[in-house]
Amino acid sequence: MNEKYTPEVVKINEFENARFDEQGHLHMDGADYLEGFPDYEWFFATHKDNFPIIYKELSGDEVVHEDIAEVFMSYMEEKGTKVSELMDISKANELEYQFSNWM
Repeated sequence: MNEKYTPEVVKINEFENARFDEQGHLHMDGADYLEGFPDYEWFFATHKDNFPIIYKELSGDEVVHEDIAEVFMSYMEEKGTKVSELMDISKANELEYQFSNWM
């Protein structure tokens, strides 16, 4: 029997959550509800092959971890990494990613 995949959602910081999809790719979403402004929501995704580069740029850790996905997620949770940081690293290293927002 096929079981439905239910990802673990990790609270990364006050405004953003992260999860891995069935293929192991990263998805983050966030929302900001400031008084007097419309709701602002954003969505970010990157391929799992990008994890070593992004993690190295964030942490300065040169070690190539066998369990990079878990190390990467733990680091982001511990440091409160923001989507904007992931986008900056992705742009600087010419990594493909997806970003969309809604207001």
